[in-house]
Amino acid sequence: MSTETQQDASTRTIVTQPAEREIAMERIFNAPRERVWAVYTDPELIPRWWGPSQYTTEVDKMDFRVGGEWRFIHRSDDEEYAFRGVYREIVEPERIQQTFEFSGWPGYISVETATFEDHGDGRTGCGPSRCSTRPKSATAWRPPAWRPV
Repeated sequence: MSTETQQDASTRTIVTQPAEREIAMERIFNAPRERVWAVYTDPELIPRWWGPSQYTTEVDKMDFRVGGEWRFIHRSDDEEYAFRGVYREIVEPERIQQTFEFSGWPGYISVETATFEDHGDGRTGCGPSRCSTRPKSATAWRPPAWRPV
């Protein structure tokens, strides 16, 4: 198992790789669980945070229900990337499970599970994990700045 950590003034991210095909992360947000849930589930809020800052994000499709499809598009002056998936499980405000596929790597589909844990002090732990269908593709998406600790 490998572990990586990123930290700034408002959040902390811990990334672990418990198995070859799985990555687990936990972020602690200084916000109540209902607010963190809202930024994950409101198509008006997603473009404010989803993806790298050098891209704009368009919510092309977001049918937020079990079996519903989602598709987000990143755009910059000279690049465009699409991401898509299907919602598999939704338990408000505790858990979202969905598939994830990057248009640049068709067929590399992972299953993401985001859990929202109320810490009781106005903070929320959000624990997305990604389980890949193929070896090593679970780690291929990591930003290069994340290095093993």
